[in-house]
Order: sequence, then structure tokens, then C-alpha cells
Amino acid sequence: MTKEGFPMLHILIGRAKTGKSKTVLRRIRELGDQGRQILLVPEHASHQAEVDLCRECGPTASRHAEVLSFRRLAERVLGITGGAAQVTLDAGGKLLTLQKALLEVAPELTVYRRPSRKSAFLQQLLDLFDELRCYEVTPEILYGQSQEINGATRDKLRDLSLLYGAYEARLCRPGLDARDRMSKLCDNLEDSRYVCGKDIFIDGFTYFNAQERRALGVLLRQARSVTVTLLGETAGREEIFEPTLKTLGQLRRLAEHNGCRVEVQELKAEEKTALGHLERHFFGDTVPFDGNSGAIRLREAGTVFSEVEQTAADILRLTSEGKCRYREVTVAVRNLADYAGTIEAVFERYGVPAYLSRRSGVLEKPAVSLLTGVLSAIGNGYEYDDMFCWLKTGLAGLTAEECDLLENYVLKWEIHGGMWLRDVDWTENPDGYGAPWNEARQALLDQVNGLRRRVRGPLSRLAEELRAGETAGEKVAALYGFMEGLGLQDALEAQMRAQAAGGRLQDAEETAQLWEILCGVLDQFVEILDGEPMELDEFTRLFRQVMTQYSVGTIPVSLDQVSVSEITRNDRHTAKYLFLLGANDHVLPDPGRGGGILNEDDRDELHQRGIELAPTGMERMSIELQNLYAALAQPTEGLTVSYPVADVSGAELRPAFVAGRLRTLFPTLRIEKEGSGRDYRLTAPVPALETAVPGGALWRYFAEQPVLSGRLAGMERASRLRRGTLSPGAVRALYGESAAMSASRLERMRSCHFAYFMEYGLRAKPRTPAAFDAPQIGTFLHYLLENVTRDVLDLGGFARVEQEELHALVRKHIDRYVARELPDLEGKSARFRYLFARLRNTAYAVADQVAEELRHSDFIPLEFELSFGDGKTLPAVVVSEPDGELRLGGKVDRVDGWVRDGRLYLRVVDYKSGRKAFDLSAVRMGLDIQMLLYLFTLQKEGKTYFGREIEPAGVLYFPARDEILSLERNIPPEKLRSEREKQLRRSGLLLAEPEVLQAMEHESLREPRYLPLRVGRDGALSGSIASAAQLGKLGRYVERQLRQIAQELRQGNIDADPWCRSEDDSYCKYCQWAGACHFQDGRDGDRLRYILPVKAEDFWRTVEEEEGGE
Repeated sequence: MTKEGFPMLHILIGRAKTGKSKTVLRRIRELGDQGRQILLVPEHASHQAEVDLCRECGPTASRHAEVLSFRRLAERVLGITGGAAQVTLDAGGKLLTLQKALLEVAPELTVYRRPSRKSAFLQQLLDLFDELRCYEVTPEILYGQSQEINGATRDKLRDLSLLYGAYEARLCRPGLDARDRMSKLCDNLEDSRYVCGKDIFIDGFTYFNAQERRALGVLLRQARSVTVTLLGETAGREEIFEPTLKTLGQLRRLAEHNGCRVEVQELKAEEKTALGHLERHFFGDTVPFDGNSGAIRLREAGTVFSEVEQTAADILRLTSEGKCRYREVTVAVRNLADYAGTIEAVFERYGVPAYLSRRSGVLEKPAVSLLTGVLSAIGNGYEYDDMFCWLKTGLAGLTAEECDLLENYVLKWEIHGGMWLRDVDWTENPDGYGAPWNEARQALLDQVNGLRRRVRGPLSRLAEELRAGETAGEKVAALYGFMEGLGLQDALEAQMRAQAAGGRLQDAEETAQLWEILCGVLDQFVEILDGEPMELDEFTRLFRQVMTQYSVGTIPVSLDQVSVSEITRNDRHTAKYLFLLGANDHVLPDPGRGGGILNEDDRDELHQRGIELAPTGMERMSIELQNLYAALAQPTEGLTVSYPVADVSGAELRPAFVAGRLRTLFPTLRIEKEGSGRDYRLTAPVPALETAVPGGALWRYFAEQPVLSGRLAGMERASRLRRGTLSPGAVRALYGESAAMSASRLERMRSCHFAYFMEYGLRAKPRTPAAFDAPQIGTFLHYLLENVTRDVLDLGGFARVEQEELHALVRKHIDRYVARELPDLEGKSARFRYLFARLRNTAYAVADQVAEELRHSDFIPLEFELSFGDGKTLPAVVVSEPDGELRLGGKVDRVDGWVRDGRLYLRVVDYKSGRKAFDLSAVRMGLDIQMLLYLFTLQKEGKTYFGREIEPAGVLYFPARDEILSLERNIPPEKLRSEREKQLRRSGLLLAEPEVLQAMEHESLREPRYLPLRVGRDGALSGSIASAAQLGKLGRYVERQLRQIAQELRQGNIDADPWCRSEDDSYCKYCQWAGACHFQDGRDGDRLRYILPVKAEDFWRTVEEEEGGE
């Protein structure tokens, strides 16, 4: 109080680093126990203010002084007046209230009769109403203004006033005052007498809104003294101080209105250093500095990542040289959201402790994803994405391994909809169509069903209760029951303890806040919308919208940390060193975002009518520049301004005006550009280790440190590894001493060693749906052809079976297959049933093709699915090597035979539902040798089984498909038949003996329809044929190929080396292991191997030359 008994308003105004905050702290210390003091600061600056107060006043500070924000002051006041026990809605509660108000008044509205349901619209309305309340613009004032304005603005303001009024009425009604704390503070501060006789110090504010000024009025009337600090100078010409001068004028008028005298003290300081010159002239006159500007650095980085890396390296150098502590360093950015993840990751790698002054949204936090995911799952029909959104949170009662197991099955069989909630267990094979049932697969299915039952219980209960509950309150009760059933609170506490034990203290603190937030949201649903009828989709949408209103934040968990903050939230205390990152054009300063419920024209109209609202336009830009000024003026020892030249996509970024202004003020300042050596990575062990090369100087330096020996040894081993080699021990572990391989695997290995290693070495399984695709179609057709052909032979052969009887046999075996493999065919999708119906028609057509061919042939089917290998019908083919052996097995689709002169001529037939054709150029590379292996194995081992000497008659691919021709209309039937036969002609390699060929197809020597032959005018045969001598040499060629493959397997070759005819048809294009391979032609053993076309005569010449060279 002054001598006259009236309080005094002291205003301390000064530029940056003139000692305003220090003066306030000193006065608090000097007053000490003579009275009580309150230091009132912005919310984000409260922690640092408490630290500063304790350092200034010592351990007794809490006896006489406290640090408050307006929010915490409201809590103190309401604790006295009793308002603290009342409901005070947070951001989520406000959104719910706004939703309720919108539903109530929508019929009376004009512009917003059909408002947007998007959360962005509701958020804009909330922001506007909060702004109106902060500036004490009531619904009545807004309505009054709408009646005096013409045009579209009139209807908009009228609608907003009605909606605003309904919203305010719901916040404050008889028996309930749920307004925000600031409104309650203004109403209760004077009656509480909390500030009576106290000395109030207000520090760190740029401006005060109407509500804050109303509270200041009470402080001026009741406090012993009020001291306010302002950033600026009374005679300053810089536009950055215009908001300060406006605030100064408002404070003078406020003091006069409350009968207080005003004392303005202007603090000055003059600093002759480069940093002092920067503070004085950056927004002032252009005066080049002629002294040492070494305290200021300007850096150009290639990317955001390298920019942050160089910053971390600089901080380590400063601390290691003893120039500062971590807590004396500030990292400031304008767009913290764009930098936060990179700063956290890089600083952790470099070992720089940091505290990020930010709050993160909760919508993607596991606990919230659990609830939003399960609500969406129930509302959207239990689709995959929604289901695993909540199941994968780690809070749904499943471990990560259990969740993976369940997900694999769901993806395999495309589980969705009511399949999750059926009373009966799932019955499909976990490995898809065609996989034989065994105990392991049955055990896996049992485990999957056990997991499904654990999910189904709480899920079905929640679904039933949500659908039964008609009101919002009943749906909240259902959600509470779901949370309790899962033990969510206990799970969150366990998660928090695990995070803390792992050193993730900030994550642990954020997790600790989630349960309270969730309970608070649900309580507010009940408080505001309890009896409101609400459909599930509306409840889900609204719950998600409400959760977007919440964020979690922490206070520093260590006293010695680098402070990382956005310049708009900077607490403005001085730091020895400041790093200003992201100084790019259109970022610094932030040009602001247009739009909003009230546009610039609306605001100008209201401003002209005396309605004050939040700063916009040039005033907002002045505040933005003042924040930049405060950041640049913050350091006392060194300032580094940096900017990247490219964003994450590689797009060019330009520096902000800050860079040019610095170079103008400091002519000797040079831009530090990033070098190719990246020496900054040598400042910390982890990035330096990544840079070290075995045998190099840096490597030898680290080798002298025992603590790094294990890591160095691992790095050295890794440096010697190449993708293309497995150790002998690894080969034995993966494949065994005696490796077993099927003929089909043989071709897989030959086509690409890495693909073989993934599939048969690591036994990896790609996540693919269980589709009835080419392999399953092939299995289906194999089954039909085998069984139909057996039945036909039992009836005397195809010559004695008419088409109608043949189709009846096909139909019988299709029905048997469906009963065995597709028992729930009718439960499949409409598309699946349609495709299977088409496959039935294909089956009839293929059976007709087989019948037609065999009616014109003396070769008859002798065996189906004839197997060779260990424990099979015929013994395995063994390839012995000094360091192990390879045992080959396989299964022949069909073996046809014909007897001549006591010798059995055999041909191998392979059904192909695709378009694969026999190709000598592939055989030359060891690729297409599967059928030849079958043929020559039968030649060697078949005598014992068939009881006759075996002669190889050839191999044939049978096209097990129905060809659909794209031809013009009204073509003659003969041409259609000829074209169809051309498309379905067999491919293969046959014995070039006329009698054998004629036995295969009676008309083959004149006009072959099925065999891959051509008959010249002179009767000469050509095509895919070979003499008996050539087939013998080919058999030995195949043996050499097998031996080479066995060597590659034992040598541990896992190169990514796919064969292809061109880059466009490489195996890589469709390879299911591409995500693990990352093929790069020319890297290590990665290479494309080209299958070059070869003429038949050249192929046979190569075979003979290789045999002659042995």
C-alpha cells in the first residue's frame, strides 16, 4: 500500500536481459517473512519459475512465497469459496456440452442448421466461445451486434449467439456451475480475499485478455502491491513492442479505474558484445557489428536429422569443455511438432539428456486405442483393422505372441464380422487350403480357438450391453464394465512400472495420467449426456472427438537437462547457449493459419464496433516476432541458428529472413555448411562406433576400451558377413547332415538361392490369405483327374465311356472333394462360390480333353501321384558329397505306359493349370529339370516296381485349364476348334521314334493335335523330340546339375540371384520375400541371371560338349 492507503501498481519494463525477472526475484527475497508473496506466471513457465525462486530465496522460499498460474490461483480461490468441489468441465466436457447445445438449438439456426459433424468444426466453435468468454463478450452482446449488422455476417452472428447462449446455459444452470476455472476465478477472487495484503509479482506475460484484466482489477484492490513486468521499452520504435505498449496502456487505465497509482520503472542494460548488438539491432536500425562475432553461428544442414545431430554434437562439446551444464542450454524451434521425434531419437543416441516442453495427444495412446478400437469394431462389423487396433494395445489380455498367432489365422482365413462371436470354434486349417492335417496343426488350431474365446467373452458382453443401452449413460456403464473386466487400471499401472524400470520416465508419467483422463471423460459423459438417447455410431464418433481434446505432459525428471521448447512457449529465462533450429521460410515467423468460424472481415466489423477479441493480423504477427526476439536475446554466451535445405521428401527448403539479417548485422559471419565427412558423429560413442571401420584409427582407439570389446567384436563379425554365405554349422543346423529336398524345391533353389533360404532354411511364412488360387486349383484338378481316370480305366478305358457318364464321374468326385476340403462352401463369400462354379466348368472341360487325347492313344495311365523318396514307393535319388549328401524325393502326377517288345515305354505327365511350357533354355540353366528327374528316376528304379525294362518315352506338360479365346464373332466352328487345340497343345520332350510317337497319338505322324510335333511335307518329324542317345546324355546332364545344386546347398549359398528372361519378368517382381531381401543388382552377391534363348541344336551341342569335357 502507498502512504495514502491505496495499492501501487509497479510496472517494470525493459528489453531482454535488462534484469526484470531477476529484479522481481530479488524483491521477493528482500520481502521474505515480512509478508506473503505470489509470483504469477504463464502456465508453461511455472516449473522454471519455481526453480528460479528456490535458487534465489533458498530453502525457506515456500514459507513466504508461491508460484502460481491463473489456473492454480483459481484452484486456491475455489478451495476457499467451496467452488473446488463443483464440477469444472475440461476440454472434453466442453465439447460434449457443445454437442448437446448444438442438438438443442439446431432447428432455430439458419447458417448452421445442418452443422458439420467433423471434430474440426466443433473445435473451432469451442475455440471461438472460449475466446469470447476470455474477452467477456456475452451471448447477449453478440446477439445485439448481429441485429446491427446487415448481410451474411448478421445471420452468422445470430446463429453463433444462440448457440453460444445455449452452451453457456448448459454450463451454468440451477444446481450446477460447470464453467471453466477462469470464469469462476473472476467471480470468486474478491470474496475469497486470498490475495489480501499480499505482494503480487506478475512476470512473463505479453498481453492480458479481458478475464485476466478483470482478475488483475481485484488484485489491485486487495493486494498490498502489484508488480508487472513487460518486455519492451516506452520509447521503442520497433513494431515488435507494439503489443507491449498496448498492454501498458491497458494496465494504466485499469489502475486508474481501481484508484491505484502507477509507477513505471524502465530497466536498461547495455551489452557491447555481439549478442548484445544482436538484441539491440536485429529489429532495429541496421548497424553492422565491427567486433568479434564468434558467439553467433549460422549453420546450413542437409536435413532435419543432420541438423539435430550437429546440435547434439555441439552440446556435448560445450559440456565436455566445461563451458556449461546441460541445464544451461536451450534448444528452441518454432514448429516443435515437426522436430520432437527427431530430437528425442538423436539426443538419446548421443547421450544428451533433454526435456521437451510439449504435450502429446492421447488419441493414439494404447489405453485410448483400446476403447476407440473396440467401439469401432463393434460398430463396423468386427473388421480386421478395428479388431487388431485394440487387440494389439497390450492391454486386451493377450501377449504380443498370442496376438500374432491370432492375427496370422485371421489374415489367413479373412476372419471378419460375426465369425468372431459365433458359439462354434473355427475349423479351418491354420496353414490354409491343401495343407494336410496333423497333430501340430490341430494343436495350433486349438490354441487359436482358445485365444478367440478369451477375446469373445468381453467383446460379446460389451456388444450386447452397448446395443441394449439406449442412452449415453448406459453406453458409458457398458464401457466401464469392459474396462474393469480387462483389469485396465492394473494393466496401466504395470505398464507404467515397466516403463519406469526401463528408464522411460517421461513415458511412465504420461501413462500414469491416462486412467484419470479416461475416467474423467466417462464421468463427464454421464454428467452431461446421461439420459440422452444415442446410437452406437454417434457415441463412438463423439467419444473419439472428445478424446482429441486431451493431451499428456510432464515436468522435467532431472535437474540437469537441456530444455527443448517451442519459442511461443519459451519461459524466457536466460540460458548460456541457445540453439534455434528450423529457421526456414514460411516457418519462422509463422504466417498463421486463416479460416475459423469468424474470418478477418467478421473480426474487423466487430472491432469497429468496439468488440475486442484475440490479436489477429498485424498484431498477431507482432507477438510472433516478439517471441522470436525473446529467443534470439535469451543466450548469454552463444547463439547458433540453423536450418535444413531439404525436408524428409527431398523437397528444397529456403532459409528464413533471420539468416540474411544475421549476415547483414555481422559481416564476418559465415554460413557453416555440412561437410561430407560428418565429423560431428565422433562426439558420442554410439554414432562414432557406427562410423568406425575395422582396422582404422578410430577402431583402434575404441579397441583400447574394454567396455566396448563386445560391441566391436560383433561389428567386426558383421563387417565380414555377406548375404551370400552360410557357415557349415549353419547349413547343418538348417538343413541337417543329410539334406532332404523335393524336386519342386530343387527348382526353387535353382531359381533364387535367397528365396530358398527364406522358405526352406528359415521356414518363414508370409502372411497371405488362404486363397483358392493356382496351387489349390492345381491340387483340385489333380485330385479330379486322378480319381476320374481311375474310374474310367476300371470301366474299360476312355473309348468305352461316353461324355455323359464321364461328366457324372467328374460331378461325383467334385462333390467328394467339396465334402472333404470345403465343407462350408455355402458359407463362403458370393465371389468365392462364383469362382468355384467356374472351376467346376473348367473341370468338365479338362476331363473332356484328357478323354479325347487318351481315346487316340495306346499309352494308358499306369500310376497317379507316384512318389519316390525315403519311405515312398520308389527310393530317393541320392547325391553324395564329401561333406554330406542330398536326398531327393518327389511325386509324379501321372505315369503313362506302352509295351513294345517286352519293354515298357514310360512318359511322365505333369498337369499345369497355368501356362508353363517346357523350355530347353531353362533346362540348360538347371531350372526346368523336375519332370526329367522323374523320368530318369523311373528309368533307373522302375524295373523293380513295374516288372519290365524301362525305356524313357518323354515328358509332357498337360494344360489343365479351359482356354477362353478372344476372337471375332461368327467364326467357323472348324477355325474355333483349331485355335483352341493350338492353345491347349502339350509341351515337353519326346523320344524321336515314330512307333512310340504313333502309340502316343495315332495321328501324330500325319496331323498331330496334341503332341509338340511338326510333320513336314516329306513326312519328316521335327519339334520337341530327342533320340534315345540324346535322352541318355540328357540324363547324365541332369545328374551333373543335381551335383552342382547339392554343392551350392552345402556351401551355404544364399545369394539373391534370380533367373529371368528380362528385368520385367524377374522372380523379384512377384517374390514374397522382397521385404526381407532388398535386392540390389551388383551389391555383394546380388545379381540377375539371364535365361538366354537357345536353339535345339545348340542345346544338344552344349550337352555333348559338357559330357565330353568330363
